[in-house]
Amino acid sequence: MTSKFVFCGMILSLFAILNTTQIFAIESEEIKATEKIKNNPVMMQILKKIEQSKKILAEMQEGKKIQSQQNKAIQEARNIANARLNEEIGRMNKDNEPFTSQSAFAKFVSKKPIEIQGIYLSMFSYQQDKIKSAQSARDHILSGGGKAKDAWDAYYKNSATSRVQMISLNKDFNVKYANADAAIQKIFDLKGKIPRTD
Repeated sequence: MTSKFVFCGMILSLFAILNTTQIFAIESEEIKATEKIKNNPVMMQILKKIEQSKKILAEMQEGKKIQSQQNKAIQEARNIANARLNEEIGRMNKDNEPFTSQSAFAKFVSKKPIEIQGIYLSMFSYQQDKIKSAQSARDHILSGGGKAKDAWDAYYKNSATSRVQMISLNKDFNVKYANADAAIQKIFDLKGKIPRTD
């Protein structure tokens, strides 16, 4: 007896839900039922509601299928656009390769005496590493939700090279590439000057 009440409650809930949704015209001829059920108006009403819910469910599933197809088409379009973009960037990089900072600097260095080219190239590599480190620090702050001013302050701080650092690097590179004697380089102070003896 209790199970019949539960079943009736579920059916009534279904009626309430279906009455708030869009109503579909369903003819009695479309519903497959026995003559006994067709002659019972309450049972026919229940069957009509069940058929309506089936149609609503079918439309919802069709909508999901269409949405899935649209999402797939959008993703394919994105992939094609991304491939074209990468191809175009590759072509552009190849066309502009002679004008990159590395190429321009290499051209500049090639005009210098071969003995000191290593010094120039080492200084350039040092500077490029500093810039990459500064960009990384800036991007880390921005991706963490930090302020743009703080990010750029970190960039400037990490990319800066003091005069003392530059003199020390120059001294080390001069010794490394055999353009200077290490003993002579030790004579110079932190500011790159020979101490006065007078």
